[in-house]
Amino acid sequence: MAGIAGWTDRERDLTEERVALARMGAQLVMRARRDGAEWAGRRAGLVQRTDPAWRGSPAPAEVREHGRTIAVAVCDGYLRNATDLWNALGGAGLPGSEPPSVSEILVRGYLRWGVAMAERLEGLYAFAIWDERTGELLLGRDRIGIKPLSYALTGEGVVFASDVSVLAAHPLLTPEADADALCALFTLMREESRGALRGVREVPPACVLTFSGRRVRAHRYWQLEAHEHSMDLEATTKEADRLLRASVTADFAGHEPAVLLSGGLDSSVLTGLVATGTGARPVTSTVAFAHTTSRIPDRPFVEDVVRFWDCDHHDVVVGVDQVCDPVVLADVLAAKDYPSPWGDKNVTPYLMSRTLGGRSPVALSGEAADTMFGGLYGSLDDVGELNTFPWLEQARRFGVAHGIGTGLLDAELLRSLDVDGYLERVFRESVARVPVLPSDSPARRTVRRIDFLTVTRLLEQTMLHTERLGAAAGVEMRFPFADHALYTFMYNVPVPMKFTGGRTKSILRDLAADLVPPSVLDRKKSTFPALYDVRYKESVLHRLRALLDDSSAPVHAMVDKRAAARVVDDPRLLDRGGWFGRADVEMLFQLDAWLRRLRVRVRA
Repeated sequence: MAGIAGWTDRERDLTEERVALARMGAQLVMRARRDGAEWAGRRAGLVQRTDPAWRGSPAPAEVREHGRTIAVAVCDGYLRNATDLWNALGGAGLPGSEPPSVSEILVRGYLRWGVAMAERLEGLYAFAIWDERTGELLLGRDRIGIKPLSYALTGEGVVFASDVSVLAAHPLLTPEADADALCALFTLMREESRGALRGVREVPPACVLTFSGRRVRAHRYWQLEAHEHSMDLEATTKEADRLLRASVTADFAGHEPAVLLSGGLDSSVLTGLVATGTGARPVTSTVAFAHTTSRIPDRPFVEDVVRFWDCDHHDVVVGVDQVCDPVVLADVLAAKDYPSPWGDKNVTPYLMSRTLGGRSPVALSGEAADTMFGGLYGSLDDVGELNTFPWLEQARRFGVAHGIGTGLLDAELLRSLDVDGYLERVFRESVARVPVLPSDSPARRTVRRIDFLTVTRLLEQTMLHTERLGAAAGVEMRFPFADHALYTFMYNVPVPMKFTGGRTKSILRDLAADLVPPSVLDRKKSTFPALYDVRYKESVLHRLRALLDDSSAPVHAMVDKRAAARVVDDPRLLDRGGWFGRADVEMLFQLDAWLRRLRVRVRA
């Protein structure tokens, strides 16, 4: 686990800017804890900051020939097939018999195979390679886009980083939020490959971008494809089982990972696969609340799984004081790329990862299983026409027109920004990329849209959320259900196969028959637990009063003051929709703190 950053400049001698590079590395502390190391050439500087669990040298990987540098690489992430790649590169003939750092494998792979190297990579990663011979910078990202990597063009080059705050603080860039940026921040929906700051872009998933002079070339090395499915149900289940087991085995290879056990089907299946794959007691971890009447419906199922596999189980007990601690809140905000309305659902995963990090540097999460195995819809008869993002449509049923967390934003501001038009544009652009077959029925096309949009556009609220919070706490989060081979296979499995016997995710349930206790096999899904302690609500209200009284707050002009005052006067409104009322307030806190932290100029 690491954080990376860098800077290229066609005019400036970057060997004289080591202090600026070191400062960029220091700002990556929320991605990795070990001190950073930098490499500086005349036209480029690269920085890598690593976690203590990082394997290999923490410094950028440099290849030299005849006393001269020819290429340098930095990387955040891991490669499942590091040993195979190292052997293919003739690793036995290079110093050391074991695979070195991921950065070393990448730079040597690039020198051997060029940009096509990316097609050989398996894992979660974001990398940068500087080719000293050609003066080209390459930025690449994993197939699903879980590891972060953003960049911005300067007048004479590029600045890139794992953390958006590094870009915002760079002297050659001015962090600004225009109308589209505000729409992206409010709705948690960014346009394809765009960040939520003016001029900031994200490296697209499954892409390598090559910057040469003022030109940028994109090489897409993988994409999801639609094709006909010819297997029967039995063969389909066997193949899904094979792919999932291979993914889990690859993700825990060389480690004793912990499983984030919620008691739901997905994390329970992972626990069973770790147990059968390692032959050892699985290490599991679950959030529990201290001194509260908050009910956690998952608890009995967690206990069943722990007994079933004799797990080495650890409850991470979270108290109200921790959830409201200003230092913890600041850490959580710094861990995330962008503000979000999840409140204590931001804090509890971070606290769990922080506790877990001392025992298990790697953890497996069951996220993405719903998308892969058809847990987002019922039978084809239940699928209607899709006119917007599925999660936005669901939020609108609860009276949240622009998405969760927008209920206390000024209505006139939302109209002037044309948030509805923005969401429509992003939706249409996203839908246009959905792989379909000419033979697909309307309902089948809708199902493909739901699956594709969930993986490509909901990441900010799911896997990216978990990955960032884990990294900040020193834990490498891995997502076996998000394996691209499993994704391609299940994307093309007909919906009736995913819904046999009237059961959602029926294929996963069938392959899980010997992996989970009977109580878990057919249980209904529940959401991540929220804290309903009265002291937590009192803290939220206290902070809201302070925000409304602070006319200098960056978010002050964006708030519907009357609606916010009604919440202060009637705390029951915090419980609107279960926790939607709280999400509205929490989003104001996050927006305000994020704008302050990055010193963003708002120019809508």
